[in-house]
Order: sequence, then C-alpha cells, then structure tokens
Amino acid sequence: MGDSFYIAVGTFIVETDTTLRLDGDAGEQGVPIDWERNFGDDNVNRFRLDGFWRFGDRHKLRALVFSSSRSASRTLDENIEWGGDTFQANATIDGKIKFSIYELAYEYAFMRRENYELAASLGLHYLDYEATLQGNAIAAGTAETADIEEAGSVGAPLPVFGLRGTWLLSQTFSIDVSGQYFSLSYGDYDGNIQDYRALLNWQPRSWLGIGVGYDRFAVDLDVDSNNFKGRMDWSYKGPMIFYSVSF
Repeated sequence: MGDSFYIAVGTFIVETDTTLRLDGDAGEQGVPIDWERNFGDDNVNRFRLDGFWRFGDRHKLRALVFSSSRSASRTLDENIEWGGDTFQANATIDGKIKFSIYELAYEYAFMRRENYELAASLGLHYLDYEATLQGNAIAAGTAETADIEEAGSVGAPLPVFGLRGTWLLSQTFSIDVSGQYFSLSYGDYDGNIQDYRALLNWQPRSWLGIGVGYDRFAVDLDVDSNNFKGRMDWSYKGPMIFYSVSF
C-alpha cells in the first residue's frame, strides 16, 4: 500500500466491438462499417503498461500506455462507402486499425487506512486512432475504378475523471477496482470515453507480481477534423493478465 513506484505490463484476451464511418471531404456520408463482421481479427497485437509514482502519503502520478493493432484481408459481399470512395463488392480489401492511448493523471487518496485506499483522479488521455482500407474502389467524384488506399486518423486529447479503490487482503494479495469517464462536446469532437477495470494482484516479492483482471474500455466519438470526418464507436472488454514490479 505504501510503495513509491509500481509498474505493470500486461496483455488481453478481449472481445472488441468496432463501428466506423468515414465521410468524404466533399460531404459524402460514409456507410457505418461493422469491422468485426467485415474483417475479423486475423493479425492482432495488444499491449498495456500501467504505473504510478507516489510522491506523497496521499498523492500519486499515474501513467498508462495502451496499444492495439490488427489487420485482415477479406472479399467484400457488399459495396462500402468509405472516405468518399466506393470499395467494390467481390473485391479483396485490406483493412487495418491502429489504436493507442496515453494517459497521465494526478490521483488523490481522500480516504486512506492501513488495508484500503479510496482515491479520485483527474488526468488527460491522448487518443491516437487510424483506420485504413485498401483495394479496388471507385474514386470519389469519378466513375473510374482503381486500387485505392483511404485512411482516416484521429489524434485527440481527452480529459478524464476517475475513482479508484484498493484493498489489501493480505501481505501479498490485493484488489484494485477503478472507473474513469468523461463526456466531451467541444470543437471537432462530440462523445465520451469510459474505462472500467477490476484486478486481483499477487505480489510475493517486490520484483515479482502476477495479476489477473477484467477490463472494459469504450470510446464513442463524432469527429469533424481534417483527417477524420465521421463516427468512431469502439470498445474492448475481456480478461487480462499482467506482470508487476513494486518498490
């Protein structure tokens, strides 16, 4: 409970739910794509790093890095309107998604006892998202078919508020439950971000900790920026396992 530094590295076995719409620059509205139905999860990489620095009895600085990428090739069974271009049915299309989140937050323990701690946090997420389709398509504003690569990307700083509870079950076992939420309607962005997590950690040594847990993260945004005009509705949920160091 009183360690100054904590670092955890983990991965996920998750279920994702992704719906994307990319509008054209000339105002053509794209068609929402159910990414899992159309492309699945052939090649997936996921990684998460969490850590904190306790710089006072009740004060922490927390950091988070999450990265997920996936790609697949599929033969479409229907046309897809994406970024003003029309990707053709019966053509083989490559789909790629890259998603990263970086968070830095200040956390204050408003209730702290020998075996539990309750804290509130205020921080900033930076969301970096890119979705790409490549294949046979009719280019926007033409009747010509060509091999086209069309990408939409979002880079958005999103404030976030959170609550966290940590309970020490014994000298080596602890439970950590947290929730973060923020709703935003400003400038190019309108939507919300949510992150809910429950963890069980076994830390028999300062250099050896093993944990399991469940995490649900969701982003729901309407975006009207230079690089992405449309809608992004993305979430993952599922079990995670991690290795931790505490000192």
